[in-house]
Amino acid sequence: MKVTTTFFLLSFVIFISQYLVISPYPPCASGVCSGVKCKWPELVGVEVKQAKFIIEQENPSVTGVILGDTGCVHQMDVCINRVWICPDKHGRVATVPQVG
Repeated sequence: MKVTTTFFLLSFVIFISQYLVISPYPPCASGVCSGVKCKWPELVGVEVKQAKFIIEQENPSVTGVILGDTGCVHQMDVCINRVWICPDKHGRVATVPQVG
């Protein structure tokens, strides 16, 4: 009985932990981007880490989020304090980064 209970609890914790993701980014702020730079078309083709640095320097109220090998899939919520940075297969910005 004790082994079964322990196995059940461990399985439950592993199952639940898949859904408890702690984001390293600030909570989503809603609204409209205004008064500061909101798009960076000039960064298409630039190395993604350099692009993140430039974006955060030019608009200190945002966090640049470099997407991994996910085909640039990301959450669809709009946050004025976040900029998705979509890399190509060479680690360069593939699409225009913009607030949202």
